Amino acid sequence: MSLDPQSLINGYLDETLSPEEHAALQEWLQAAPENARHFAAASLLHDRLRTEFSVLNHIGDDDRDDLSLPLTMDSKSQADAAFQPSKTAPKVRSYRLVMMSLTTAMLLVVAVIWKGFGVTPAAAATTEINRIIAATTHAPDQTYHIAVEETGAISSRELGDDAPERQRPPKPPLTDATLHVRAGGQFVLIRQTNDGRRFTTGSNGRESWAIKPDGSVRVSSDLNEFNRDVPGHEHSMPLIHIEDGLGRLLEAYEVRLLPIETADDAAAESVIASSEATRLIVAVKKRQYRGPKRVEISYSVKSGLIQQMRFIEMPYGPERLTLRMTLQSQRPLGERFFEPTSHAEPSKAME
Repeated sequence: MSLDPQSLINGYLDETLSPEEHAALQEWLQAAPENARHFAAASLLHDRLRTEFSVLNHIGDDDRDDLSLPLTMDSKSQADAAFQPSKTAPKVRSYRLVMMSLTTAMLLVVAVIWKGFGVTPAAAATTEINRIIAATTHAPDQTYHIAVEETGAISSRELGDDAPERQRPPKPPLTDATLHVRAGGQFVLIRQTNDGRRFTTGSNGRESWAIKPDGSVRVSSDLNEFNRDVPGHEHSMPLIHIEDGLGRLLEAYEVRLLPIETADDAAAESVIASSEATRLIVAVKKRQYRGPKRVEISYSVKSGLIQQMRFIEMPYGPERLTLRMTLQSQRPLGERFFEPTSHAEPSKAME
C-alpha cells in the first residue's frame, strides 16, 4: 500500500477519508492481526482524549485548571495524565465517566474492525478463494513440479475389499512428476516409472489419452478415462481442475487466511514472482466429507495466482500422499501442446 497507514488511521478518526483511502485502510487491516491491534490502540487513545476534553468542558473552573493537560506532552503522556486519581469529587466523577467511555469505545472498536470492515476470518478467506479462482481461470498455461513428501497406506477397512483401486495395477509414482494445465480441463501429467521409463497422460479437452512406457498410445472419447491417476480425482479435487477444487474447499473444509508474508519470509519455492508478497490459505477437512485431510495454498497477494499447493494425506489409489505442487512457469505452451501427437513418438499409432 502506497499510503502511510498512520495517515489513513488519522483520516478515519477525523472522518476525512476518501473512498479510495477507506479501501486502502481496509486492505491494511486485513493484512495482519497486528495492524488491527494498532488501529484499535489508536482509536482508543483518540476516544480517551476526546472524552477527557468533553469532561473538562463540564466541570468547574478550579478543577479545569487542575486537570488541564500540558500542550508539550505527547499523546500517550496526555492520555496517562488524564487518568491520574483525584481527591476532589468532581474529578472522581470525571474519572468514572472517562472509564465508562473507554469501555464503550473498546466495544465500538471491535465492532468497527470485525463488522464495519467485514473482516471475519471466514468472509476474508471466501473472498480470497473467489479471487484466486477468477485469476486461475484467466491465467496462461501453468507448469507445476510435484514433490511427494510422505507416503502411507490406506487401511483395508477404510478402502474396502472390493474398492476399484485394488483391482487396478499400481499407479506410477508421483515423485518429481510434472503437471501442465490449461483452462478447460486440458492437462499433461508426466511421470517416471520405478524403472525410469516415461509415462504420460493428458487431455486436450475433447478426448483423453495415455502414452505408456513402451510408447504405445491410447486415445478415448471419455475425458475421465486417463485422469484417474491425477491426484485428487477420487474425491472431486482433481489438480487439473484447480478452480473446481478451490470451490470444493468452501463447501467441505474449514478455511482460514494467514497474514501476508514478504518475499524474505515466504517459504514457497516457486520460481515465479519470487519477489512478490504471498499469503497462505489453510483448509482443514470437515469430518463428514472425504478428501485430503488438509490443504495449504500459497498465492501472490498482487495477482491472486497460486504459487504453491500442499495436500496432506491425499488419497492416491490405495495410498495417502502428502505432496507439494510448486509453480515452475506460467506461459502459453502452444496450440497443440495438449495433443497426444506432441508427446508420442511419430512411429507409434494411436489406438
